[in-house]
Amino acid sequence: MSFGSIVLLLSIVVFAAIVWWAYAPRFKKTHEKDGMIPFLDSKNHPPESFSKTSGKGGDSQTTEKSKS
Repeated sequence: MSFGSIVLLLSIVVFAAIVWWAYAPRFKKTHEKDGMIPFLDSKNHPPESFSKTSGKGGDSQTTEKSKS
């Protein structure tokens, strides 16, 4: 097998793995939840992942409040 054939087969395997990951039923809830992130109101309802991080997101909200 030549190098090009190995790269082609590896690319097909990686593509198949990504497609499986994207459409696997066990990841459906996670993908639906992540897909709603752009529609969340960050001031009233921050995403759970942002509220768990310390120092990120909260600092910008306090500076916005102090400006007004």
